[in-house]
Amino acid sequence: MMRKKDIRKVEKWKTSKLSMHFRLAKRGLFENMWLNLFVLFLSVVVCGLEFGLNRSLYSFVPVSILYCVFFLWWLGIPERDNDTIVSMVIHDILDDIVEQDVRAIGTNVIKSMVNYDTKGTYGIITASCLLVLLDNGDVWEYPFDCRETESKGVYVVECKRDYTVSTNQQHIRKINPKCWNRFNECFKLSKRTLLGGLLATIIIVGCLIFFGSCYLVTHFKWQYVLVVFGYVCIYIMMKWLSRRRVRRGMHIVENVISLPIVVFYLLVQFVMPFITIVGTYFFVVLFAFGLPATILIGFNHFGWLAFRLETIIFVVFTMGSIICSHCYGITKWIVRSTPLRDWGNHTYESYREQLAIYLIHPSNVVFLLYLIYFVFLLISGYLQVENGNYLISKEIDESVLKAFLVFIAFTNMRIKAKDAEFDVLELYQRTLKHLYMMSKYTL
Repeated sequence: MMRKKDIRKVEKWKTSKLSMHFRLAKRGLFENMWLNLFVLFLSVVVCGLEFGLNRSLYSFVPVSILYCVFFLWWLGIPERDNDTIVSMVIHDILDDIVEQDVRAIGTNVIKSMVNYDTKGTYGIITASCLLVLLDNGDVWEYPFDCRETESKGVYVVECKRDYTVSTNQQHIRKINPKCWNRFNECFKLSKRTLLGGLLATIIIVGCLIFFGSCYLVTHFKWQYVLVVFGYVCIYIMMKWLSRRRVRRGMHIVENVISLPIVVFYLLVQFVMPFITIVGTYFFVVLFAFGLPATILIGFNHFGWLAFRLETIIFVVFTMGSIICSHCYGITKWIVRSTPLRDWGNHTYESYREQLAIYLIHPSNVVFLLYLIYFVFLLISGYLQVENGNYLISKEIDESVLKAFLVFIAFTNMRIKAKDAEFDVLELYQRTLKHLYMMSKYTL
């Protein structure tokens, strides 16, 4: 990795008022071969341990795939380091110049980046420049040129001080942070659609991570424990060696060893919204459906009332659906009585509670209930028509169907009640007039 103190070692010189130069010795393709051999040794050790313990090689395919991915990443280390060096030196040279030019016209810099224009499958560089995004929306281009000298592997880079206002739309899209908005405008996606897609992605990825973790733990018990234990030992050893600087370049090994921890941390951060979504509906369903079910089963147990199982299912599904979809105050109280509430300890707790409150909004719950009933009735109807069978049993399937019909009737009744416009005062006056006329006629 390139450090700031290494930038000072790069030879820089000024040839004219319009250009600055620096010389760069690029790294070779197969440097740090020991890192590749170290990872290859670890891969062989993992496969050898599995074969020695279980006489199987199930891990050979995934380990081989992971090693191939690492090998491709390792091949790109020199090129990435070279690009990093060039980028850091160019910023070191041009940042002050950019600041002077920006101050002269009274604007501010939002973002700057090194850009390469390439062609072909080999990535042949055709042009290169430093892109600067200003707060007024303009994009400046400071060109620079990189050419190889007679000494193999040594390049000279010329940075020009003058700039041009960019009209290249590819350059503008690369640096403009509003590129996602332009992408969204092309497809004309509403915020509700984007939010629904985000929630669906979180749920799908969360389910894959959860069930994948359960599968690994249940099917690879000893291998899982062994890999985790071995990784912890290697990580501790690398930390110990890096503190003592046993070998130059040990920080690269430390970064590679730390990669699984970074990936695990990112997965945990991504799973947290999934836990909030699942936890929200779990607590609401537990109260809205579980409480009526507990009461009815308790009545049956103590002999106060005698309900059939099908009746309990009908009542529970009907009451639970109505409470979840039409009693917003109750569902919000449920959420704020669970661990998902905002305890005031951290800022993210407020956002977590807001997400949970949004998820139980009546419009979202009604759609979710319709979806669940739709899937249930679709499978049950198909089995009944195709094979004369039922998803669970004839009585239970019919109980769920009746509960769904009552839920539809109640929902439509609420909608019609909102659509109906009753003027209470006018109705009161008309009723009094009717009574007055009836009394006058009778008298």
